[in-house]
Amino acid sequence: MRLLISVIVAIVATNYLVALYFPERYPEKLPQAFATSRGSAGGTRDLILVGLGLRRLASDIAMIDLLVYYGTHEHAGHETGGRFAGDPSLTGRAPPGVLRRRAAGSEILGSYIDLLPLARRILGLDPYFRYATLYAAGALAFNEDRTRQAVDLLNEARLRDQKYWPYTLTLSSIAYKKINDFPELVRSLEPLIELPECPSMLKNISANIYWKIGRREDALRIYRGLRDFAPEDDYRSNARYKLELLGEK
Repeated sequence: MRLLISVIVAIVATNYLVALYFPERYPEKLPQAFATSRGSAGGTRDLILVGLGLRRLASDIAMIDLLVYYGTHEHAGHETGGRFAGDPSLTGRAPPGVLRRRAAGSEILGSYIDLLPLARRILGLDPYFRYATLYAAGALAFNEDRTRQAVDLLNEARLRDQKYWPYTLTLSSIAYKKINDFPELVRSLEPLIELPECPSMLKNISANIYWKIGRREDALRIYRGLRDFAPEDDYRSNARYKLELLGEK
């Protein structure tokens, strides 16, 4: 037992010295990353994992925390919706297997208020976890209508990962959304949806907008891809539902 404790202390001390003398290995100051953890358990876990040199594992678990949090029906009084808000096919009823929480458009205090802090926690733990930033920024801007927070998150990510051009493209998409320029919005999203790290949520948003502006074949193409390849059950179910509505069996 003493040997195990000694090894753990040595590993933690080594990582501390690396972070102190080689800060480029730890782009975010550790206290800032831990400050955005939800509750003492998450912060303690992050501290232990990063201290053991398991920074990527800490960020992966933090991403699971975010997905579980955002996938939870947080306020029972809301309408069902959330990830599929603003969908042109949803007129008071949800596709099979999908909870609709509320319509997008109102920045209600208390509606997933930890979404941005959880995203910043991941960014602090791993500045190159691009999927997490794209997912959170898309949720904030396109589902929750909290564009200012989405822009802030993307700008923080750009400072740490300056060569990753999709962040700038996502900012452009948010700008087009703000002025309701849907043709330009989907044009700016098109390169994003071809990326392997593009979240299903952004692909679904693109397909919904294609449908809304009358580009049926483009909508069908994306829905087919979601039906066949989306890793999430609800997006596959939603895509099958949309394809049926568009007349494809």
